Amino acid sequence: MSKADYSIETLAEGRARLILKGAWLITELHGFAVRLRAQLDKIQHIEIDATQLETLDTAGALLLRSTIGDRIDGDPFPGNEKFSNIYALTEATSAEGVALDRSSEPKRTLWQNPVAGLMVRIGRAMETFWEHFIASAVFIGHVTTLFLLSIVNPKRIRWPALVNIMQRAGLEAIPIVTLTNFFVGAVLAFLMVLSLRQYGGAVFAIDFVSIGVLREFAPVIAAVLIAGRSASSFAAEIGAMKMNQEIDAMCVMGIDPYEALVLPRVLALCIMTPLVTFLGSIAGMAGGAAVIWAVLQLAPGYFLQRLYDYVPFENFFVGIVRTPVFAATIAIVGCRMGMTVKEDVISLGRKVTTAVVQSIFLIFMIDAMFAILFNGFTFQ
Repeated sequence: MSKADYSIETLAEGRARLILKGAWLITELHGFAVRLRAQLDKIQHIEIDATQLETLDTAGALLLRSTIGDRIDGDPFPGNEKFSNIYALTEATSAEGVALDRSSEPKRTLWQNPVAGLMVRIGRAMETFWEHFIASAVFIGHVTTLFLLSIVNPKRIRWPALVNIMQRAGLEAIPIVTLTNFFVGAVLAFLMVLSLRQYGGAVFAIDFVSIGVLREFAPVIAAVLIAGRSASSFAAEIGAMKMNQEIDAMCVMGIDPYEALVLPRVLALCIMTPLVTFLGSIAGMAGGAAVIWAVLQLAPGYFLQRLYDYVPFENFFVGIVRTPVFAATIAIVGCRMGMTVKEDVISLGRKVTTAVVQSIFLIFMIDAMFAILFNGFTFQ
């Protein structure tokens, strides 16, 4: 098969014949677009001679249409129905913005207007957001339906998978969550002591640390750390199964992948996240108590007594009640990203990253909503 080539014969003023030679395939057309446009720029009428053309694909036909346009005289491929059909496929394709030559930049006349470009970006962003919103709503509806069915019939729950995920996503997260909360409580206590000491109210640092840890810091830190561990893990596990066509095999065998893979992960996180948050709260207050003991010489017994006297139980309730919502969000985002993985490693990496980023973003957004919702709960 010959390489793609062409020659141009001048017939008269403003008229020329373009002789196509060889195989006009996408792999052979590098550099043709720029040269053709330059050589045929001032030609008004162009005849096509395809007697020496061996092969044509849609890329070659689109190159002809984009560079010559309406200047072709007559049928470009008379007597060759195959080439004519391929050329006809490109009829609805606008030549504007097409760049078949890799060395040339595509024409984007719309983007030359910054206002129009901004509106296009906003429109595409809204379209993408709406598509993701619909897909997420369908996913949540499917999981919710399975959850309600599992309440009616607990045998639908895959208990071995549930217990295994509770251990991996919950129990194994306790060390990092408690250690992080301990240091956060210590730092918060340092800041409160430094701020309140100049007003003679350093003892109130106990109240601030306890309320802050119970109400906000412990739930959010636990959720963020679990999102980093579990959302990425869920997306990677399900995504790898999707790449290996294991999920397709499950569907062929009559197994619902949502029931087998998604529901156990959602239930496991919803069960374990409140426990992990509770232990993180204790660790955070322990860190604050250690700093206050070291700086203010107030023993842990005094810390506990003041906690009992001046910090209402409602603060713990406000903090712990949002943890199942955090858990469901993390599990659903991680599993949904895993289900959307394509059959390549790059897609897997992007979906894992997206799962973690979206989970953490939604955690802070939901936390702000809960803060507004429980604004009426008094601190004292």
